[in-house]
Amino acid sequence: MPQDAPARARLCAAKFVAHNIPLAPGLCTRPGEPLIGESPRTKAIHDALRLFVPGGAGGKTAVDLGCLEGGLTYELWRAGLRVVGVEAREDNLERCLLVRDWFDAAGAMEFVRSDVREFRPGAAFDVVLCSGLLYHLDDPAGYIGELGRLAAPGGLLYLDTHVAPEDADLPECNFRAALSPWKTRLHEGLAIRYREYAEDITKPESSVGNPVSLWMDIASHVELLQRAGFSRVFEMHGWFGAGEMDLKRRFARHYWACIKQA
Repeated sequence: MPQDAPARARLCAAKFVAHNIPLAPGLCTRPGEPLIGESPRTKAIHDALRLFVPGGAGGKTAVDLGCLEGGLTYELWRAGLRVVGVEAREDNLERCLLVRDWFDAAGAMEFVRSDVREFRPGAAFDVVLCSGLLYHLDDPAGYIGELGRLAAPGGLLYLDTHVAPEDADLPECNFRAALSPWKTRLHEGLAIRYREYAEDITKPESSVGNPVSLWMDIASHVELLQRAGFSRVFEMHGWFGAGEMDLKRRFARHYWACIKQA
């Protein structure tokens, strides 16, 4: 799609609700909002690419799971990766395709309409981005195993997710009213600790197909990641400024760079 007046009109009429993607000087998908590249969460992803992708990202492959409107897919593409964005909702996918075509990036930035739990690519990826997704699933323990299959040997998984707050932190957590008391279940012999989270399925960024999702504790995440083949799991800090730990407690959010054993 050439960057002409009709293309500009289609993008402006698309009503992006999540990602503010820069398109051209003075033109973006959500005017008045911070650009997606300015988000500390996005900067942490770029930092992980620099630190944990040997030889740089250029020409390597990536998948953006649950990509919404393609903002982080765009950021991975901008870093030099060949990216597949996976998105279940048709309206989100339409906005993704508008962005791809605006940049004439077919072949380097592709999108697939699929529930991530049903996505079965023909090959593994050098970089797997699972950002804002895992805590929307009703079987996150099982899906971590799938993340291990999606990552190529030596590849990077960047995992950005909510975790279940411990009792001492629950009063500070912004989501406490939607979280259940602690529960446990066995997953392949491992006792998983989790809280159920009541999804607001009216929101465009909620779960797909399950009104209740599971938020696991930190130890369960790390054990499951190691079982899935990620021999090194690094927690990311440093992009959220003063009060970062208080902020993470309030939002019960953690960021991990995980390296698949070669």
